[in-house]
Amino acid sequence: MMKIGLGPGLSTGYENGARAACCISVDFDVISPERYPWNRTGTESLLGLSEKHGIPLTWAICGRTAEEDQRAYHSILGSAVTQEIGVHTYSHVYADQCSEAVYEEDIEHCISVLGLASRPTTFVFPKNKEGHFALLRRMGFTSYRGALRAIGAPVQNQGLWNIRPVYYVDQKSLGAAQLIRRFIDACIARSAVFHLWMHPWSLAIDGKPDAMISEVMEPVFAHIEERGKAGLLALSTMGRLSSFAAIHGGQS
Repeated sequence: MMKIGLGPGLSTGYENGARAACCISVDFDVISPERYPWNRTGTESLLGLSEKHGIPLTWAICGRTAEEDQRAYHSILGSAVTQEIGVHTYSHVYADQCSEAVYEEDIEHCISVLGLASRPTTFVFPKNKEGHFALLRRMGFTSYRGALRAIGAPVQNQGLWNIRPVYYVDQKSLGAAQLIRRFIDACIARSAVFHLWMHPWSLAIDGKPDAMISEVMEPVFAHIEERGKAGLLALSTMGRLSSFAAIHGGQS
């Protein structure tokens, strides 16, 4: 049973005066080698939806996966829609199972592998195992995705903005497009952030993402685009939401 909390929305509205906001984060990590083909096809499919509907995505990149699947990683960097690149550590190490020094070294390794012009400011904890917040602040991170699901505004925790998730998509979400659209509209009604998240490989059914894309993701992306064009939903990223919350106030 999925548990989700309810918190206050942002009374000031979001970017461009929208009533609510949407962000989609994608955990780009492969731990099991057989998932590499699914990672690639899932990444390509999500980028296609992003470009078709004009919706930016936040990619939480695991450095080792970027090294071992450079084709997929570089397709993200070359997208026609500007994608946010966040950090998901280099080796998918858990914060609660290592020292601060080990965590810092692993994160710095990831950042060096990503080869970006500027340091990322969004962090996603592997397995949602939270910890070492003081270190993340010192390293320049401003936003993260917390483990607990909630409908509400960004909330500040230990100096970082928590862009809380609402719904996780995987193979069990086949047939859930209408439910997800209802979550989107519930977030709009509460002036909240609708945060959808997934792995590229979690879209694969029998090795292919086709059914998940056509039956779930396409209707959801179309709904997000429609609500965005109506001025109800700011199509944002985790990093942009944290910047907006820092100026206009989130939930402390």
